[in-house]
Amino acid sequence: MHRRTFALPGLLMALAVALGACAPASPGIEDPSEILAKAIESLEDVKTVHLEAGVEGKISLDLTGTGGGELTLGGTKLTADVDMANSNLAAKLEVPAMLGMTAEVIVLDGETFTRTSLSGNLFTRSPLTDVGLPVDPLATVGQLKDFLDRPEISPEKLGDESCGSETCYQVKIDLSTADLMGIAPGAVPFSDAQVILTVLVERDSLRPASFVVQAGATELGELTITLSLSKWDESLSISAPPADQIQ
Repeated sequence: MHRRTFALPGLLMALAVALGACAPASPGIEDPSEILAKAIESLEDVKTVHLEAGVEGKISLDLTGTGGGELTLGGTKLTADVDMANSNLAAKLEVPAMLGMTAEVIVLDGETFTRTSLSGNLFTRSPLTDVGLPVDPLATVGQLKDFLDRPEISPEKLGDESCGSETCYQVKIDLSTADLMGIAPGAVPFSDAQVILTVLVERDSLRPASFVVQAGATELGELTITLSLSKWDESLSISAPPADQIQ
């Protein structure tokens, strides 16, 4: 009799787990515009985030005015830790195609510290307003919202994708030359320019996981830019360079 009494709770627990496993998943969002809107809204409460960007492809350049040439941008990398709550950041850039150039930028308490491998080992100190970097991350969020509201933007929902340990919504925006001219009149000098933006958004948190931009034109070449976001709201410490590294 006692054995049956003790066995009943275990049986009920096993049944509950089985029912939970068989229960249908919560419905997802089908409207691609809503997915993107919620992804942008999720940025409003972000405190910190880590960014990693890479560039692949070639572009045509005429730096000397004597004819076109190609610049291969493969291997270009950018990493950044962003303190959105305090508008601070620390970023590093590598551009192998430009004589192996590297650059560092630190934004801290309204000041910037910058140095490049082309200018020496010391940082240059400047007020943030002098270098033209955005000082309000929420203003950028507002600009993204305005972008999505433009009539040229027609997002398309694709199949879900794996993104690390998460499952992500996948949304694509395809922009033709006419669309780009509508967004930025006079800023698109190529008759066959096209930009395809693919965004992955985590289904659970609705935070953006990555952006992939594929841009091309016959006279320009083709580029693929990949931006990944991670380490949301993790502890972050950004400090100024040592005094002996500032000129």
